[in-house]
Amino acid sequence: MSDQQYVYTIHETETTREAMGDLDAIINEYAREGWQLTETIAREGTTVGLIFERGVS
Repeated sequence: MSDQQYVYTIHETETTREAMGDLDAIINEYAREGWQLTETIAREGTTVGLIFERGVS
């Protein structure tokens, strides 16, 4: 059993594809800060949220 602990954050996106922005740039920005994308939240086929985690030291 692992003792690793994690913290999570959610990035909400706009609900229209045109307003969502550049998801690659968003994911890369979080990655530079040590976050790892773990899940997406979709509503009616559109991504409305990104869930990131990173380990707690």
